[in-house]
Amino acid sequence: MEPRPGKRTKTESEAEAEPKQLLPDDLVLEIVARCPAIADVIRCAAASKPVRRGILHASFLRRLRGFLNRSGGEHGGQAPLSVRKLLLGLYHQSGDPRGQPAFVPAPDGASVPPSVAALPPAPGRDSAGACEFGPYLTVASRRSLLVLRRRCRNRAKDHLVGRHGLHPVELSVCNPTTGERRVLPPHDVLDMSHALLDVDPIAPSSFKLLVAELSDGDPSTLYVQIFSSEDGDWGPPLACPFSRSRGDREDSCEFACSARRPRPVVLGDTVHWLCTTDSGDRILTWRWCGGAAEDASIVKLPRGCKFWQPEKCLAVLPSSAGDAAGSQAALLSLIVLERGEIEVWAREKSGGRSARQWKLWHRVQEASIPRPTDFCNGWLCGAELSWFCEGSGTLFLQAGDETVSPLLLDLETMEVSKLEARKWELNPEPEFCPYEVDLLSYMLFVMKRF
Repeated sequence: MEPRPGKRTKTESEAEAEPKQLLPDDLVLEIVARCPAIADVIRCAAASKPVRRGILHASFLRRLRGFLNRSGGEHGGQAPLSVRKLLLGLYHQSGDPRGQPAFVPAPDGASVPPSVAALPPAPGRDSAGACEFGPYLTVASRRSLLVLRRRCRNRAKDHLVGRHGLHPVELSVCNPTTGERRVLPPHDVLDMSHALLDVDPIAPSSFKLLVAELSDGDPSTLYVQIFSSEDGDWGPPLACPFSRSRGDREDSCEFACSARRPRPVVLGDTVHWLCTTDSGDRILTWRWCGGAAEDASIVKLPRGCKFWQPEKCLAVLPSSAGDAAGSQAALLSLIVLERGEIEVWAREKSGGRSARQWKLWHRVQEASIPRPTDFCNGWLCGAELSWFCEGSGTLFLQAGDETVSPLLLDLETMEVSKLEARKWELNPEPEFCPYEVDLLSYMLFVMKRF
């Protein structure tokens, strides 16, 4: 039996050539957390495996996000954190009723893993049932999570009530980056609108899904119901009547959406919808307070915003100035498209008062927007406002030409680009939903190359 070779000792030249870490790991990570841009953090991660492991830890990513928000990194003095490459692309309705939504990548998104292009399969919940489902629709997304909806076409009353409850639909929430998928139990509130609440911006392992309804029979009350992933079930339905300001009489309200489904924005613990009332266009606001049936409220649009302007959408944009403590907060914003120009309004605090007022931030002419060379003059006049993406600060525009795929407008740089799909053909206006990832998933995508 041959003797085992002894452990080779390093020569003096090898020991001198090996780099020595002069600072402890926690201090190195504290320095990395103060990098002014995400790209700098990724370069630091390439330096060594211990540093990379520390950077990918959830506690470090929260500290990094907090530092960028306080210092205005990635925004040139504004917060909250927005990274254009968090937008990976969009999912759109498939022509095959049995197929899952198709994926179209964004031109400058991060490298897309195979799990994103192929959604995780649904659990075999309906294998023994008599469900005849229609095609999947993507109805909401936020921070790596995607909400899918499909309708059961079986008309048998016993089947519908016994299997689906009050509404013959199935909702599922999936995370294409991790392959996780959850089919939700039946709900009681008609899901006219969907919004993901309370999603961790670093690693969305838990979530709450809101469904909302404005009933024709009771047009002055917002009905909501919330599913909690921690509880594994829906909470009780909540009836939230509208609270009215002095002099306002809003006897009825309905979601305002040129498309088939309203697109709310979430700002902290508050959900906002564009709506139409007896007095004209308004914003319907409801604050989630841990399951309490709080009143919904109606917010007026800016005085300079004309009621007849059809192209409007809500957004969440960074504040231009911090508060007395030096922190910066996001603001509810309104994007208006009219006659070849874009107006950006923000709802700011007025002086030292707690009340908020609308302020016109930007008015951008079509000619001043950087665009691809194949865009003809007047391209903005026929466009329609679509989804707003909070993670990347991107606004989706639907071009007037139905054969053109959606356009992407970066609200920070005001540059427009085109989503290069092979052919935008399914329906004249196929339903689609943008897909963004959380910060941890984005960092993992980029770091796979080293």
